[in-house]
Amino acid sequence: MNPGLQQIPMAEYQADPAPVPSLSAGIVDILTRESPLHAWFAHPKLNPNYQPDVDSKFDIGTAAHALLFEGTDNCVIVEADDWRTKLARETRDAIRASGKLPLLAKHHAAVEAMVSAAFQAWQTNDDLAGYSLHDGMNEWSILWDEGGVLNQPALWCRCRPDHLSKDRRLIVDAKFTDTSANPFAFERQIDRMGYDSRAAFYLRGNAATGGPEDARYVYLVQEVKPPYAASFIALDPAYLDLGRRKVENAIAIWRSCMASGKWPGYLNRIHYAAPPAYAIAQQEEQEVRGFEADPAVLFGKQS
Repeated sequence: MNPGLQQIPMAEYQADPAPVPSLSAGIVDILTRESPLHAWFAHPKLNPNYQPDVDSKFDIGTAAHALLFEGTDNCVIVEADDWRTKLARETRDAIRASGKLPLLAKHHAAVEAMVSAAFQAWQTNDDLAGYSLHDGMNEWSILWDEGGVLNQPALWCRCRPDHLSKDRRLIVDAKFTDTSANPFAFERQIDRMGYDSRAAFYLRGNAATGGPEDARYVYLVQEVKPPYAASFIALDPAYLDLGRRKVENAIAIWRSCMASGKWPGYLNRIHYAAPPAYAIAQQEEQEVRGFEADPAVLFGKQS
């Protein structure tokens, strides 16, 4: 496998096609939020007992993703109200084992409506003028070797943009949500979900394989419930810089662990938790004003 843009089946990509265990955006996030031990456990080439996380709650988004970016309807419709019955669960598991995606009949029409709404949102977005979902590379993989460290072995990385424009100046990453696609709601999740390091990692891979340094990374966020509203969200320079710092730190940790073969967990010492500033302020305010509210008055139980 050579560095660069590759057309690789999803199953092969998920199994890690690089010559040695490679770093992905998901592993970067785990190294940032958790520990090298968690990263080792979640890696398909490091953990011999690795099992992919499969959850039916993601099926609608997975189906919409395949139809939107690949034009593929990989679903097998199951005529059931839900997955609670034994027969429904057995049918679902058999479909997954065949490499298909089980989907409840009531959700299939929703997937088609979602994809139609997403197309409409893209086509009417003035900031995406000149870019078409069909004019570019959808679900191509990017593999690259960080290298650059004297006497150190190769450090392979991989990512798989949902959409990469033909000029490689735009990367679009679709996220489907059962809550809200309001940009302000999504903004509150960026740090918690590692979306800043994800954007920085993908942009890094694009640039490392011939893409422009000033490419844009845009999240297409869409609700899985009517009216299937969608929004487009990019990170400002400060957020992207934070993401780059997280990626640099994760690469350093990964390089060290790969070289040593040691994957430590959390620091094995007593951690002393400090109170947040708001808790101290609340207590100080309480001490100053005392208990002002009489419960009898508050709940209308005056004599």
